[in-house]
Amino acid sequence: MLRLEQGSYEMKKLKKLWGALAALPLLFGATQVSAVPVDLELSLVIDVSGSVSTSEYNLMMDGYANAFRDATIQNNILSTANGDLGQIAVNVVFFASNFYTTALDTFTLLDSAAAINTFADTLDNFARPGGGGTDIFDGVNAATALLTADNGFESTNLIMDVSGDGTSTAFFTQAARDAAEAAGITINGITIGSQGINDFYIANVITSDGFALHATDFDDFSNGIKTKLVVETSGGDTSVPAPATLLLMGAGLLGFSATRRRKAS
Repeated sequence: MLRLEQGSYEMKKLKKLWGALAALPLLFGATQVSAVPVDLELSLVIDVSGSVSTSEYNLMMDGYANAFRDATIQNNILSTANGDLGQIAVNVVFFASNFYTTALDTFTLLDSAAAINTFADTLDNFARPGGGGTDIFDGVNAATALLTADNGFESTNLIMDVSGDGTSTAFFTQAARDAAEAAGITINGITIGSQGINDFYIANVITSDGFALHATDFDDFSNGIKTKLVVETSGGDTSVPAPATLLLMGAGLLGFSATRRRKAS
C-alpha cells in the first residue's frame, strides 16, 4: 500500500516535470522580441568609391539628410493614408570595392518627426567609412542580406535605393539584382555623372519594377534623392514614375531622367 502511494507520488512528480518541460518552448517564445511591423523597409545603398571625393561624399550625405527633413517626405512616412502604420525602418549600406560594415547597417525606426530628424542628423554627420573601386554588387548583396534577415522589422514592402557615380562588372551586378528581386525586393537607382552610368543602372542594377533617376552632378543629387524618396514613401505604385510627374515634384530637376527597366518577355 505504501509502495502504491509512493509510486503515485513519483508519478505526479514526473507529470509535473513533463508539464514544465512542455511549457519551455512557449516560455522561450514569449521572451523573444517580436519583429516590429512597418509600412516600408528601406535600404539606402551608397557608393563611397574613390571616384567620389570627400566634398562629393558630403554633398551626397547632405542630400539624403535634407530629403528626410523635407515636410512632404516626413508626412508620407508618418501618414496612415500612405500605409497602415505610419512608420518605416531605414538602414544604410556603404560600398566601394567591397561593402563596409558600419553602425548604420542596423535598421532605425522612423515613427515620429523627432526620430526622422535625428536620423537625418546622423546621416549629415556620418564619417565616410572608406574608399576603393566600385563593386555595386557587393553593396546590393549586403543590403539584400540585411533586408531579408531577422532585422527587428517586418514589411511586405522592401525597397533598396542604390546611388553612385560608377559601374561594375555587369555579370555580378545582374546576379545581385536578380537575387534581390527573387527575394521580393525592389531596387531603384539614382546615378550621378554621365548618361552612360544611368544606362548601366537601367540594364543591370534596377529591378523590373524599379526606376532610375539621373543627376548630372553632385549638386543636383540633393533634388534627385528628394524626388526619389517622395515616390518611395508615397505608399503607392513606385514602379513607373513618369518623367513629367517627377519634374513637377521639385525645382531644378530638368537635368533628371526617370526610366524603368522593362522585364524581358
